[in-house]
Amino acid sequence: MNTHTPLTEDPASTHPRPDGPSHPGMARAFPEGRMALGLIAPLESFTGDVPVMEGHLELARGAEDAGFASLWVRDVPFLVPGEGDGGQLFDPWVYLGTLAAVTHRITLGTASTVLPLRHPAHVAKAAASVDRLSSGRMLLGLACGDRPGEVSAFGPGDADLGARLRDGWHYIRHVTGPSSGGFVSPLGEVAPGIDLLPKPPYGRLPMLMTGRGRQTPEWTAEHADGWLYTALDPERQRANTARWRRLTGETDGGRFKPYAQAGYVVLHDDPRSAPRPLIQGWSMGREPLLELFKAYEAAGVNQLMMNLRHNTRPAAEVMAEIAEWLLPHFPPGPDH
Repeated sequence: MNTHTPLTEDPASTHPRPDGPSHPGMARAFPEGRMALGLIAPLESFTGDVPVMEGHLELARGAEDAGFASLWVRDVPFLVPGEGDGGQLFDPWVYLGTLAAVTHRITLGTASTVLPLRHPAHVAKAAASVDRLSSGRMLLGLACGDRPGEVSAFGPGDADLGARLRDGWHYIRHVTGPSSGGFVSPLGEVAPGIDLLPKPPYGRLPMLMTGRGRQTPEWTAEHADGWLYTALDPERQRANTARWRRLTGETDGGRFKPYAQAGYVVLHDDPRSAPRPLIQGWSMGREPLLELFKAYEAAGVNQLMMNLRHNTRPAAEVMAEIAEWLLPHFPPGPDH
């Protein structure tokens, strides 16, 4: 049953899609046919669950100047014991607004906004605002969340989080489109003539799925503009990217939808140091890391999103080494 009833035309079919150079953030973050490197905030090496966030804006500008493709922030409203760190501490939308003001080229994104815990009207308004303030550098990553301990604080009770994500997704897609026609959703009714402003400056707000989102791959391939997935070995990712491109229709001449993966990166002092085990990431010297990243590129990954928190060296030092030795092999896509 379709519980989302546009009272006029469906805007998803009437305005441009953010493929290729039509959206600057997508073009820089996801160069078609190769891989770029991004960073996940906070740009800090720390132990425990809470970063200090000292000099973080200077580090963000340094990441842009070095040539990293993107900078991603996380949606962590509560610090839940045993369920991960506090992210970049600041509210993601306040922080993205600040980052938009102090950077000029680097793509900005959420990885990810926990959509079932937020009303989609607020998410749409915030994301479209950042997209316009940053001149088209905002990518909206969406997820169901992976911290059960925070769900009750938002009051959805026993609601189906997967269904709430779908409802919220359709809601955002409608209100950020060009039409002011009405829309009926389980999350609210937008009466005809009511419109949400601002509109995305490049016609369509890029929306990316993070993880599975309690959806089928077929649903994600149809509705998402890209997929952000977890760290797996290159051969498993090769299988995933091949399936993804079949589902999106790219292998049959359809439009390019990127596939990215996120993981922790620990860079050893010795550039030839052999890999060591690291859950959800990679720990080794820069030379084997370069070869591993080349394998991911060959497997069809379009961006590798790096979290530096587990390093013993300062993050700025690790970023500088990656920028000197790895970034030349994986430059960002073109700037507009």
